Amino acid sequence: MRRLIVIFVLLTGLFITAPAQAQSAPVIETMEIGLWPEYDRTAVLVIYRITLSPEVNLPVQMSILIPRAVEAPYNLAMKEVDGLLYNLAYTSEVQGEWLKVTFTTPSAELQLEYYDPGLIKEATQRSFEYMWNGDFTINDLVVAIQQPVNATDMQILPDFGQSAQHEDGLTYFTKQVGSVPAGTPATVRFSYAKSDDSLSFGSQSVQPVQAASGDAAGRVNAGDFLPWVLGGVGLVLILGGVTWFMATRNRSVTSSQAKKRHRSASRQDEMVASQPDQIFCPKCGRRASTSDLFCRACGNRLRSE
Repeated sequence: MRRLIVIFVLLTGLFITAPAQAQSAPVIETMEIGLWPEYDRTAVLVIYRITLSPEVNLPVQMSILIPRAVEAPYNLAMKEVDGLLYNLAYTSEVQGEWLKVTFTTPSAELQLEYYDPGLIKEATQRSFEYMWNGDFTINDLVVAIQQPVNATDMQILPDFGQSAQHEDGLTYFTKQVGSVPAGTPATVRFSYAKSDDSLSFGSQSVQPVQAASGDAAGRVNAGDFLPWVLGGVGLVLILGGVTWFMATRNRSVTSSQAKKRHRSASRQDEMVASQPDQIFCPKCGRRASTSDLFCRACGNRLRSE
């Protein structure tokens, strides 16, 4: 009896712990949070770039909380082996002030985007507060804030240090947060001054292309090849002229010969037409006149009337 009780307890423990392990949040190896205020909308574009830990068994189900005011993610995608992003299906559920986004991913690399309408505007001042709820263990967290075009006096708490201009021509403030244990929320606040409603998207200046120097590798001087080009064109013209002359001459000779043959045939026809029908004696072969009825040599009858 005691043995049966022990077995029952062990089986019960397995059934209880198995769902708990299946529902545990996967560990995030690296995560970059991008905060882009007034980028292409009058809101803050929030971007999560996530790489799961190699220890995570794929596919895996995940749930990420985003502010309820967002209503729905703008985009949720995974990165495949070809390096391209493919959309992921998800479900959403309201939980208090949060929207729970649940999905299953077969890939360790994810990207989630949404627009947070929480940007506060007061005259020329802008302010925003972002909160990470701390549902996951993150081994390496990076937060990057994009400074809007025409914005000044950028203030960030906690301090992000010096800014840097990226290849897109925009200014970024980046903070290497590092390891963040699960259950550790984090808050970032920033403010700036901006006197217009311009958006950053499409305002990046195009860098001019630097002209190649005269001694640049692979540069060809057209003047070096000009005599050869002109000579080639002249040769083509000469050959074309000779070909045209020969073709024209052959056509003229052929036409002249045809005309001569036509005239000769015409003259022969005229001569034949001008001569009367000739009669010869079928017996002796002597030529007879058209009026003769009998051969004058042998007397043979020539024709019957």
